Amino acid sequence: MLRGLEQLKLKHLFVIFTVAFAVQGCLSTKLVPDNKHLLKKNKFKVEGDKISTSELEEVLKQKPNLRVLGIPFRLKLYNSIDSVRTERGRLHKLDRLNKKNKKRFKREIRINERRRQRAIRKGAPDYIYKKIKLKDTLDPNLTLRQLIKYKFGEAPVIADTGAMSRSRTQVQAYMHSKGYFYAEVSSHFDTIHRMFNKHKLKKKVIANYEIKTGNRYYIDTIKLICKNPGLRGEFNRFIEKESDKNGLNTDFKASIIDKKLIHLPFDADKLSAYRGELARYFRDRTYFGFVESNVSYKADTSRTSNSSDGELKMTLTVLIGDRAIQDKDNPNSVKYIPHVSTRIEYVFFHFSDTSNYRGDFKHTVAGRGLDLKENGFIISLDSLLYKKVRRRVEDPATKDLGLPRNKRVYLKSTERNIWGKQKDSIDYDPHRIAVFYYNGKPFVSPTLIEAQNYLENDNYYKEYYLERSFTRLVQLNLFSVIKPEIVETYPGSGIVHVHYYLVPATKQSFSFEPRAKNSNGFLGLSASLNYTNRNIFRTGTNFIFSVSGGFESNPSVFSTDDKGNKIKTQGRSFNTFEFGPSAKLDIPGLFPFGVTILGKRQRPRTELSAAYNYQQRPDFARSVLQFNYLYKFLVGNGKTQSVSFGLPGASVIKYVSLDPKPDFTAKLALLNDLFLKNAYRDQFIWEDFKLTFDYDNLLKTNKIIPKLRVTYSGSFSIAGNLLNAITSINPNYDTLGHKLFMGIPYSQFSVIDNKIVAYYKTGKRTLIAFRTMAGIGFPMKNSPTSLPYDYSFFAGGSNDNRGWAARTLGPGAYQGLLDPNLIATQIGDIRFNASLEYRINSRGILNHAVFIDAGNIWTRNNDVNRPGGQISARFLKELGVSVGYGLRFDFTYFILRFDLGLPIHDPSFPTGERWIFSKKTEFYTLAEQIYGTDYRDNIPNYLYQLRLNFGIGVPF
Repeated sequence: MLRGLEQLKLKHLFVIFTVAFAVQGCLSTKLVPDNKHLLKKNKFKVEGDKISTSELEEVLKQKPNLRVLGIPFRLKLYNSIDSVRTERGRLHKLDRLNKKNKKRFKREIRINERRRQRAIRKGAPDYIYKKIKLKDTLDPNLTLRQLIKYKFGEAPVIADTGAMSRSRTQVQAYMHSKGYFYAEVSSHFDTIHRMFNKHKLKKKVIANYEIKTGNRYYIDTIKLICKNPGLRGEFNRFIEKESDKNGLNTDFKASIIDKKLIHLPFDADKLSAYRGELARYFRDRTYFGFVESNVSYKADTSRTSNSSDGELKMTLTVLIGDRAIQDKDNPNSVKYIPHVSTRIEYVFFHFSDTSNYRGDFKHTVAGRGLDLKENGFIISLDSLLYKKVRRRVEDPATKDLGLPRNKRVYLKSTERNIWGKQKDSIDYDPHRIAVFYYNGKPFVSPTLIEAQNYLENDNYYKEYYLERSFTRLVQLNLFSVIKPEIVETYPGSGIVHVHYYLVPATKQSFSFEPRAKNSNGFLGLSASLNYTNRNIFRTGTNFIFSVSGGFESNPSVFSTDDKGNKIKTQGRSFNTFEFGPSAKLDIPGLFPFGVTILGKRQRPRTELSAAYNYQQRPDFARSVLQFNYLYKFLVGNGKTQSVSFGLPGASVIKYVSLDPKPDFTAKLALLNDLFLKNAYRDQFIWEDFKLTFDYDNLLKTNKIIPKLRVTYSGSFSIAGNLLNAITSINPNYDTLGHKLFMGIPYSQFSVIDNKIVAYYKTGKRTLIAFRTMAGIGFPMKNSPTSLPYDYSFFAGGSNDNRGWAARTLGPGAYQGLLDPNLIATQIGDIRFNASLEYRINSRGILNHAVFIDAGNIWTRNNDVNRPGGQISARFLKELGVSVGYGLRFDFTYFILRFDLGLPIHDPSFPTGERWIFSKKTEFYTLAEQIYGTDYRDNIPNYLYQLRLNFGIGVPF
């Protein structure tokens, strides 16, 4: 009976889904009025060239209810809530709110009457009127029924001939925009017949759109009308770039204006987008003030008869006009001036801050006859001239800048040689000059702020430099307001001044952060009390001290105790207490070498952190003391790639102390498993070197989200070699033969881990997401059996293979169900995992996903207690595979996720019996040999169980 139970339950599941699918059609038209029809779908029949139906669907004025796997889930939610009860609930809530408002209003009258009487008794002429806030009755919060019906649900889409007529017009316009000027579009509704009675009609229709595309126009010649020779040259380079991107014939480069291009289809949408790209391109090529309206197009289709190959061809004329500015003499009119290449004359930083000013600031400003604010910000009274290598002599350079007297800059010190004479001026980088305005003293190092600026002195203006500078200043997390301002000396001069107005953020703050977390299917509640200083030592260093604690769910390591009794799974109970303080310094630059040791694009930072963590778990108490010293910086173009590496010789220092429970110790002794003894022991981990490399092509295309986004993250760690060299002088060993450092066994290993994630947009609301992870660890001389627990790999869980619980899959082909000493937590030295998701955005809070996961872990060395777990050439046949469906609630600030996973290929079964549909003859025979005739008590009734995973955020 047991052997056929899993097949029986699958049959029942199939029947349930079949029946549900059959009856859902009847329920979907529940609220459709008589003589009206539900729009089931839009159908396109295209005669001629192939046209994207997804783009056609977007231009339609009426779209059917969203379906996932053929089922309109949102429509079902809408229909499931009774409208009368929903309205009754709304009115009932409104009545409650009105009653509360009446009580509040009466309370307001009583309070103010008492205040009035008190003022009369005291002889006061007036009193403060207290206004009590009333409940909002015009736009109150939705009731639960309203929320489900109108937010999660979706009203039935009733077919409308007027909407079809407007849709037909939109389709016609779309075809014209794509160059099909002779396209013909027609449309009609088809009523759907019932499945078992073709003479009876359903209350559903299909909207049919027939499109005859006709021939498409192709641009074979581009002409440019532009008086400005500089713009002509830049336009040639832009078109050449677009030609390469579109794969045009290289014999006819578009950089040669008026020469023919091969097969460039007319597309009005792309041409409109090109206007924005072209304007942005010119601004990035030093042409300040260039806007989209300076570019226009003219299409000439009169040369059709000259086409020898039968194609419809046209000439596209691009017109680039002059820059429009306001006329000084007549403010109501504009005049046109040529676009010119623009250079930066001066760079100014204004610190709008008085916290470091000693004295009465307002009195001082008034005494100088100045306004308190300038350009909307607090005025600055002091200034300095910053240079990358500063002169050490008095420098009255501000006289040449034409600045007002209160803003002239004077250097404060002189540098003299050993004979007491003044040195010659020190050379400096002419581009790294900026003027800083402040009050009292700058609240942060000018060196740090100037290192974030890309609009440098005596350099060309480029708009992407402005955006990059703004982003870098934001990333410092030092300012509450950042306002860059580009000021021309006069319109068309080709010279600008760059001003940054900076208002410092609150330097110190405390915060309390309660949070719920999900760690691969195991829930937790925690909270932390944090102290933050954003600018310690006035260096832009971010200091954070936290004390955190909470409760978490964790499974027991073993499934049975030392007496063979089965341990109840406690994975859903809060059985782990955690507490610990931590401190972190995030320092700009590579400490102690400074912020200018690398270029601006690298944005170097140093992270120093220390933390202590105490955990009380079901099997043991665990204390961890850790110190990190990491450098981080960008590489390459400074956009897509970043590197972090640890201080050589002391990247990460970690001490793990384990205090096992007596039952846990007895179980370890009974198994005598060197693999487990190495994983669950006191450990000293000293990482000699740690390197991480990250890549993301999202920023490669100047804020245009690519259709294919790819991210990569790779890390390499090596530990224990330095300690091995130190302890080799006078070695001490423990009972297992491990060397000791300060009386503690240390770990020696190396780990390589890689992760690739790709996102491919298949439509405006659909996405294919793919992730693969591969990692391998090498246990070395002082850790011969396995990696430390914290560095080991595991499989299963809500962010891994969702058909298995966290840490229960693998290793390899290890037959855990047939092992009386099964360990509930499985770890390994090697992992491989791949996941594929098809994500659907339903235009609302509810989103959907269909996924398939495949993966497993393995050990590098043979483990006699887990036969079949060692990596071999058969590893692909030992992948656990699961499929499933995900429901995601998108609340904008976070995503609540429920994934239902079903294992369909389980490597823990004998070869030939691993698929869900395979018979389990050999498996049950082995189970009877191991457990006896009552083996059913040790094996789940249903082997391939559906598993519900809960998560916050998408899995990848």
